[in-house]
Amino acid sequence: MKKGRIKRNIATICIFLATLSISLLTNFSPAKINNFTDLMSASLSFSSIATALFFSCFSLIPAFTNSQLVKKLKQLKWDYKVMDKLMHSSLIFLISSIFSFIELFFCSTDNSRLSQIVTAIWISTTITGLFNTVFLVLLLIKLFDLATDE
Repeated sequence: MKKGRIKRNIATICIFLATLSISLLTNFSPAKINNFTDLMSASLSFSSIATALFFSCFSLIPAFTNSQLVKKLKQLKWDYKVMDKLMHSSLIFLISSIFSFIELFFCSTDNSRLSQIVTAIWISTTITGLFNTVFLVLLLIKLFDLATDE
């Protein structure tokens, strides 16, 4: 189970590590972000909404057992894969929310190593979360097409 989970999420892991590496190597800090406080507030709001949306989707999918889409998910044995991806996306956006909140405590002109590390983790989780969201939408569109073809 864990082996399959890592294999399913290898692209997510690679994007996170690549973004984290690039952010750390370029010494990206709050001082390099225009409108830092506004951006952190917007990121906190977006990540919180995304977390809530994914958690609600995670709880609603099992509730609609008569839906053609859910039947197709179970038939293809993708129901656990989609639920796993939803949980990972929720966790990623929750972490992004936490780091956005932590970032609000830094001064917009801060250039310390700690601010660079926190900013790198924030950027990495946000970009990874956006990637996962796009992946989930494409997966659900594909499933919707498969469910309506029959």
